[in-house]
Amino acid sequence: MSFQYDHTHFKCSDVEKTVAFFKENFGATEASRWVSGTMPIISMTIGGLLYNFSPRRDDETVNPSPGACYGVYHIALRTKDLEAEAARLKARGVKFTVDVKQANPTTKMAFIEGPDGISIELLQRD
Repeated sequence: MSFQYDHTHFKCSDVEKTVAFFKENFGATEASRWVSGTMPIISMTIGGLLYNFSPRRDDETVNPSPGACYGVYHIALRTKDLEAEAARLKARGVKFTVDVKQANPTTKMAFIEGPDGISIELLQRD
């Protein structure tokens, strides 16, 4: 068998707000807008990887911001200068749930909260 990563898909209470958050804070670029069945999807790339965002369907129940849960726990984005990026994000009012800290001798990390409680880990690996 042979598999490779394709995408991660998020359900959003406000899709446009979520798309703007990823564009403004991480330089995400919009790849496409399309519909699968009756579900509108906005596909975006961050660091060469694909992420999809869509609203919940009328027949779906979406749990509110669960924190740690079964399923997707968080996404992680890597940068070369975490201190500088953290300062930039803080100046924009982004909420940090874990401030920048040394995770191990070669890795700094932090966590922020995105729209709908999306947990985003920020990493610097030396």
